[in-house]
Amino acid sequence: MGAIGRLKAYWAARVNRTADPAWELYRLIATPAVQPERLALFGLEDSPECRFELLALHLAAAWARMNAGGPDVRRMRRSVGDAFVADMDASLRDLGAGDLGVGKRVKALTERLYGRLAIYAPAFADGSDAAAVEDALARNLYKQGLPDDPKALARAAAEVGRLGALWRGHADSNIVDGKAPVL
Repeated sequence: MGAIGRLKAYWAARVNRTADPAWELYRLIATPAVQPERLALFGLEDSPECRFELLALHLAAAWARMNAGGPDVRRMRRSVGDAFVADMDASLRDLGAGDLGVGKRVKALTERLYGRLAIYAPAFADGSDAAAVEDALARNLYKQGLPDDPKALARAAAEVGRLGALWRGHADSNIVDGKAPVL
């Protein structure tokens, strides 16, 4: 195996930790969040920026639930955050970012994620205000303009409500075991 093969194997091992419940939970959140069908449901194009925004929205749903959990669940929240950072690092490298710029870009993406987590937190509370949810989506998920489909924002707000309900009904023990609700 050449140097490039060893490097790829190193990054694959770093990002694909199969025995770690936090990594499994992160994958169960991230994988469906960026599927073309999910992007279409929200009226988004398939681009790295739209994938990031939809991932941030899905992580916000999980984050809100983990904030309300017991100590083990809150520790899992931190580990899921660490998995996000490592995934963004590996993804940027896969996209061809050079070593010198990766750290700064990952930091910027992490700051953006934490901003989204704070903005979306009220949207995932039980009994959240539909108008506030739509406003948060319009300012963040659709910051580059609403989709041509006039029903996309209402569909997205309804999906936010559904995601919030799924996560609120998810047991602490499932989260600690690295299991997510079926999204």
